[in-house]
Amino acid sequence: MSEPLVRILQVEKSFRTRSEWRWPRMFGGKKTSLASHVYAINNVSLEIERGETLCVVGETGCGKSTLARLLMGLAQPDAGVIEYQGQRIDQLNDKQRMRYRKKMQMVFQNPYASLNPRMTVYQILREAIVLHHRDWDRHQVDLFIAELLQSVGLSKDAEDRYPHEFSGGQRQRISLARALSVEPELIVADEPLAALDVSVQAQVLNLMMDKQQELGLTYLFITHDLAVVEHFATRVAVMYLGRVCEVAIRETLFKAPKHPYTQALLSSIPRLDNLTLEPIHLSGEVPTPLEKPVGCSFCGRCPLANQRCYEQIPMLELQADGSQVACHAVAEGRSWK
Repeated sequence: MSEPLVRILQVEKSFRTRSEWRWPRMFGGKKTSLASHVYAINNVSLEIERGETLCVVGETGCGKSTLARLLMGLAQPDAGVIEYQGQRIDQLNDKQRMRYRKKMQMVFQNPYASLNPRMTVYQILREAIVLHHRDWDRHQVDLFIAELLQSVGLSKDAEDRYPHEFSGGQRQRISLARALSVEPELIVADEPLAALDVSVQAQVLNLMMDKQQELGLTYLFITHDLAVVEHFATRVAVMYLGRVCEVAIRETLFKAPKHPYTQALLSSIPRLDNLTLEPIHLSGEVPTPLEKPVGCSFCGRCPLANQRCYEQIPMLELQADGSQVACHAVAEGRSWK
């Protein structure tokens, strides 16, 4: 089996926060700062194979975007290792990481904020091209920009306009063109469809799929839209409160989800092929990320939980169908009543 393009091993990330509160006047009325930590990523391990689309799904706040930023070097992990083609990249400084910038690009969630409003489309695209192709002359750059815009469905006259003159879908096409301008191997897309209308989402998604087939791209696709996952993913990683609870190829996950959280998540999708399927309603509150979980992070909402779930953190274990599940209930054969 070939070496994965990206390997993420036991990565952890927390963020230090400060909250201020004032003592009552009778005690002097002084402000006091209390420091705490938000545990965003807790011992996450994943592999991304060359040419595939790995979709990472989960509720808001589960750590999907933080994982993407760690991979791109926009944040540094507190522990663990991130490798690209077998080379460790998580400890590189900006100068050392430059050679990987051409191989790894990111498309951000909000197309209204990810493009510089003071630069024309030509200037936005030229900036990256000139940085990574120092031997190109003006004619080569201009020709490449025109080809880029055409490849994402925009006309050549778009290069003289500013981002505010485009719709959300057109801006996301420009963002994709900027990512493609350095001819990368991996594109990390952090919910690129979330700010777009449904009809525009389909256009951008189809464009990304066409570019993957044309250029052999690898995607790490962050989303909470399970309909997009079912249409686009090669493999799926389900996250809950900073941990990966299940990893499987798309067909296996949607046909036979194993983790109780994955089952509840998929049961919420309305399906015309099974109108009798009842959605699974979870009770309890989502635990706070201000406390590092001692046992399973889902045990407070899981109807299959027992004492072991509260005391021991489950690890990803390989299943007979090739999926990986981190669940004591699955390992012990517990099932829904």
